[in-house]
Amino acid sequence: MPKATYFNLNEEKKARLMQAAQHEFSRAPLEDVSVSAIVKDAEIPRGSFYQYFENKEDLYYYFLGNIVTDIEQHFFDMLKKTHGDLFAAMTLFFNFAVEEITEGPNADIFKNVGTNDFQHGQNSKHFGKNHHKHPFFKAVLAIEDKIATSVDRTKLRIENDEELKNLQQLLFTVFAHTIGHYFRSQKEDSPETIANAKAEFATTLDWIANGALKSKKELG
Repeated sequence: MPKATYFNLNEEKKARLMQAAQHEFSRAPLEDVSVSAIVKDAEIPRGSFYQYFENKEDLYYYFLGNIVTDIEQHFFDMLKKTHGDLFAAMTLFFNFAVEEITEGPNADIFKNVGTNDFQHGQNSKHFGKNHHKHPFFKAVLAIEDKIATSVDRTKLRIENDEELKNLQQLLFTVFAHTIGHYFRSQKEDSPETIANAKAEFATTLDWIANGALKSKKELG
């Protein structure tokens, strides 16, 4: 979380720092990010950076958190549009998010996240076993709580809040895996298209919702 000194900056200076962060996070995954490049681009002394943030991880997750917050609002809009139908909302949300993540202004940042799978952040000495206490990860958990109050449970075979959270985590794990698979495929001879990614997600979502086994009627 940024220090109080960051929030006391004028809007122009904060915007310049965030723009520098976007440039650097677009260039490289977290482990290769250079604080020197950020401060040079933002035109601030290196010492000032550490008056605003603990380290590059702190800035990274703050920046990423702002992006995720913007995208998450679309999910809640779609959950409302589908009258709380979790699976229908996930389908609409994925179709929106996959294009935003792969072709939007922060596509290169998500590409680095997708291929890195948050491993550095979760294993870094700064977050390590306590990474869940960082504001970014706490915000992710808060999203789960917010979703739980908006879902129409009458359509789900769940018995309590814990089971609903487990289902949410499963769906968003599939979401992240599908996005990551798309990005990894771009390095292969036959890269996936966005249409491929949408179809893959839809199929997996259908398996979760309806099962992968054929019915007795289908088996004859």
